Order: sequence, then C-alpha cells, then structure tokens
Amino acid sequence: MVITQPADKSHFILPDLGEGVAEAELIRWKIKRGDQVQEHQTLAEMETDKALVEVPSPWSGVIKQLHGKEGDVIPVGSVLVTYEAADGSTGAASAPQETGRPQSESADAGTVVGSVDTGLTVSDRLTRGRTDEQAVAVPAKALATPAVRRIAREQGADINQVSGTGRGGRVTAADVYAFVGRSGADPVRSQPEAAPPLPAVRPDETGVVQRIPFRGIRRKIAQSLERSVKTAVHFTVTDEADVTNLDQRRAEYDAGPDSKLSFLPIVITAVCKALKHHPSVNANVDDEKQQILIKGVINLGCAVDTEHGLMVPVIRDADKLSIARLADAVADVAQRCRDRTIGREELIGGTFTITNIGSFGGMYATPIINYPEVAILAVGRVKERVLVKDGMFFAGKIMPLSLACDHRVVDGAEGARFLNTVVKFLEQPDSLI
Repeated sequence: MVITQPADKSHFILPDLGEGVAEAELIRWKIKRGDQVQEHQTLAEMETDKALVEVPSPWSGVIKQLHGKEGDVIPVGSVLVTYEAADGSTGAASAPQETGRPQSESADAGTVVGSVDTGLTVSDRLTRGRTDEQAVAVPAKALATPAVRRIAREQGADINQVSGTGRGGRVTAADVYAFVGRSGADPVRSQPEAAPPLPAVRPDETGVVQRIPFRGIRRKIAQSLERSVKTAVHFTVTDEADVTNLDQRRAEYDAGPDSKLSFLPIVITAVCKALKHHPSVNANVDDEKQQILIKGVINLGCAVDTEHGLMVPVIRDADKLSIARLADAVADVAQRCRDRTIGREELIGGTFTITNIGSFGGMYATPIINYPEVAILAVGRVKERVLVKDGMFFAGKIMPLSLACDHRVVDGAEGARFLNTVVKFLEQPDSLI
C-alpha cells in the first residue's frame, strides 16, 4: 500500500490522525463546494476511536469537490478535499487514487511515502504536508486483524507483502491464502476448506418505527466488542463485599451535601491496591507478537454512559491519586465524554477497566473485556441485606462484583484471588480511607 501527499495544493489527502488510526468516519462537513476557505479553517469533523477530531485546511483556497458524505468511513491516505487550482482546473492528473493502492510503478510495494517526523501533534501532522515537499519511504504495516495475522504466521507468509482487498486496504484471510498460492510458499499448515458463506438473515420489517444508521460511536463500540469476543477467551467470576463499615466511613468522608462521595473512587483505590498484588491482571495482550505485556503503571479505564454511546476514558497513574482526586478525575473525564471534548489520547492506553452498572440498578453482569486489556470489573448496586457475622444477624450493605478475565492470560484461580483481594480491601475501609 502506498500513501502519498501531493506537493501541489489541488488535493488534500486524509493524513494520519493518530497512532494506529487507519480510517475515520466523516461526521459532518463544515464547508461546502464553492466556499473560499482560509488556512487552518475547519473542513470537517471526523471520528476516530470514539473521539471527535476537527480536520483543518492546510492552505487557503476554493473548495472544488468534497470526497465523501456524512457517515462514510474514509481510509487514511484517501483524498478528502479537492481545491480549485490557480488556473481553474482541479489538478486531477496529480491526484492520488482513493483506494490506497500504489500510485505509480516506480514506488516500491510495501512502503508508505510521508513525513518521517512522528512526534507531531494531530494539528501539526494535518498542516505539515503543505511544506514538506520532500518525502522518504518507510516500511508500511499491513492493516489486518489479529486473527488474520495469526493465519499469515501459520501459513509462513509475510503479511506486509500481501495486497489487501478488504475495506480500507485491509488484508483478509482470503488474501493470505491467495498470496500463499501465488508465491509458492510452503505453508506451515494446509489451507482449510472454505466454509460456505452463511445466508444473510433479513429481519422482519413489521412494526419498524425508526431506522438508526449503524455508525458513529455505536459502530466503534460494535467493532471493539466484536474484536474482544472473537479474540479474548472470557470467563467471569462473581463475589460480594460487605461494605457496611465502608459506607459509614464514606459518610464521614463527605465534606457536605454538595460533595457526597460515591463508592466508585473508593473501588478504584481498592482495585489499584489489588493490582499491585496481582500484576498478571494489570496487563495487555499483543496478539501480533504473541506476548503478554505486564504493565508497571496502572491506567484505569472508567466506562461512561453518554447519549452517544459507551466511552471508556483512561485515568493515568490512578494508583498515585487520592480518593478525592480520583473523584474529581472521574467527574472530569465523564463530563468531557458527554460533551465530546475528550481527546483520543485519553481513550487509549488502559491497563484495567471498571464499569459501574450499579448506577443503573444492576447487580451482576458478564462484562466484555476492553481488549487488549485482560480484565474488567463490573460494580453492582449496593443493597441492604440481612447479614450474619459470628452467629449474629445484622442489617448490612453488600456490593456485588463481577470480574471478567481473558483466560489465555489469567487462570480462574488467579481471577478469584484477585477479586478476593478487592473484597478484602473494601471490607477494611481503614486501609482505603
């Protein structure tokens, strides 16, 4: 795959909007055909990994053509906007193809042509192309899912040499098998017989009152969850914590009626302490390299329900924050998720995730792991219950907890031990508050 940034100012191609971003969804155009735009003026709002990004114009000019409509998924390297050239033409002769395929025979396959300065901000990368007329070739990394990469390894094929026919130039399993057949490579395993495609299931149209496009955050959520379910091997273990004493200490911690402390920052503190006792749970999986990455930092993802869909901002170095600062951090990222001002960099890099289903009345759950993390904790609604201690009945409060782990990394016994450690911390509030 070759991506080029033309030296002329007739075509503006969608640049890299962030590390690992191969495509972005066009949310809305901020300009229209015939508009005179200024340098740095916003052309469009695009969504990458649940974060909104404003794409600025790299130069001034008249808009000749908009490539794509709202809701389209546009691969990095495709023409986004065509400007009217100084002579009134569109400069079509120099336009790169929008499919992400090689532009000329002189370019080597498997290279990307672009700036070598990777330390730039998104805005810098968007505007840098107008001054960098010299480019260098750097190796390209094929776009493929972990499953397809595994197939390529099993077949003894270099996936970066395989031409992708999927959306955005992605390499599919069929592409790998076709490459092996053409190259005469000696496959490690024989190619399985292709299963017949499943027939499409059409839903019953009776009673439909609204059709909602499957796009935006909802599409990103679906992609992330599907990848997690198809990659991680989920198992769930549940338990309950007696938080009667913790609830009393929480009330004492409150500074006033307008600053009531919720259970969530306290649970985060307990989880951070437990992760230090069970480092295998604080990890990511690199399926491409077949490695388990134990993390020395604790970056807690906190699931936030918004009107746009579920978002998981990351609180970095959560173990170094006090309960009060954690409460402020949770409120801050939640608000910025809801008003869509959260940055993409704040939605990645998590080592463990907590989802608070209790705020909506739920008790237990089977949460889906926020891949490539290896575990997620669902916190249920705290309820009053008659409890027994030392043979005596008393009215207490229990907190349901549901831990889902990737069984490839975390054994069932270790998952249970980790959850038991969390419970012990919650039942000993002096160790937390």
